[in-house]
Amino acid sequence: MRESASPGQQAFERFWRRAAVRGAVIVLAALLLVGIYAPFLANEIAFLWVDRQGAHWPLFADLFNRTSYPRPHDLLFNLLSLLVPPLALVWWLLRRRLGIGRRLALCLGVVLIAWLLAMVPLIPTKSGWSAVWAHRPLSPFTSIEAHAGTAGSDVITAIFAPIPHRCDATYPGASLLPPGSINKATGTHFWLGTDDIGRDVLASLLFGVRISLSIGFVATGLSLLIGIAVGGASGYFGGWIDVLLQRLVEVMMCFPTFIIILSVVAMIGPDIFVIMLVIGLTSWAGTARLVRGEFLHQGVCDYVAAAEAIGVARWRIIVRHILPNTMAPIIITATFGIAGAVLSESGLSFLGLGDPTTASWGVLLEQGRENIRYPWLIYAPGIAIFVLVTCLNLIGNGLRDAFDPKST
Repeated sequence: MRESASPGQQAFERFWRRAAVRGAVIVLAALLLVGIYAPFLANEIAFLWVDRQGAHWPLFADLFNRTSYPRPHDLLFNLLSLLVPPLALVWWLLRRRLGIGRRLALCLGVVLIAWLLAMVPLIPTKSGWSAVWAHRPLSPFTSIEAHAGTAGSDVITAIFAPIPHRCDATYPGASLLPPGSINKATGTHFWLGTDDIGRDVLASLLFGVRISLSIGFVATGLSLLIGIAVGGASGYFGGWIDVLLQRLVEVMMCFPTFIIILSVVAMIGPDIFVIMLVIGLTSWAGTARLVRGEFLHQGVCDYVAAAEAIGVARWRIIVRHILPNTMAPIIITATFGIAGAVLSESGLSFLGLGDPTTASWGVLLEQGRENIRYPWLIYAPGIAIFVLVTCLNLIGNGLRDAFDPKST
């Protein structure tokens, strides 16, 4: 380890030194890429469609079709599939001009603006592409001839996704087929079988990464936002504010979080965004306690007294001085929080309170519970959940050990 490195660089070197942590980061990055590029891996629509009218790129146009992807998180992932390569290039080119914080703010700003623009329904639905799967070739790249009227003219060449099924498409006569079965409607394989209504399990697994990561990041982000606000105000101001806020935290900690989530979802309904919101609003108490302790520790330091002595505004002391020095435990808590949110959604879905309209790993588990004789409905999503949660826990443990000043 370099002696001239900053404490943050030394912590990163301790974090990256462990082989298990490196493997977990690589697997988690691979899962993130699978979620981003899921439409390019499992889809019925062609990448390239060449006919007498010229070359078309229907899959890229369909990425922002609100009929195919009605939910905002799908549009965000589809947008990232196009923005990740140029943003990675910009990140590398600006590495010597801008710091990590400014580059991160720039990339997030570009993604947010593009996402808001992408939710405007400017691209109409093309019915010709929705019928492409009916003439599915047996290989991803092939030359085929379509019947007249399928897409306006005879097809010369078409390139399709490796998995020729959509996660939300149901196929006639394909209910509960075992892995490796052939889809009679298209002549292609269901490599991990189908569920009870004829959907491809492998396609659902790929798109299920989006659901799990969305729930983890959104619910954990909301939980951290509330926990930091409550804990920071409680630890910095003290007095009656501290007493009042800590009584609220104790009330929240008295109730079992999962039971609250279960009750609220049962009353409101099993919508995926309701699940995100409820998990975030009910799991912030532990973060508030942690942030309060960190603010109490940092509040008696000399730099805080110096800032107060020269008249720095309180909000600036909290946001610009104390909060950055408490980010290490908050990041560690966020890592474990994402894993907990994924498990909470899976548990709700396993009990039948998940959103049945989404390609969720928990929904697949619930179907496996109802169809116990078809083990691929249990093992496939179960292994996926195990891998994701294990990677998050390994990363969290690695961060905790890396930021521990007593570690060697």
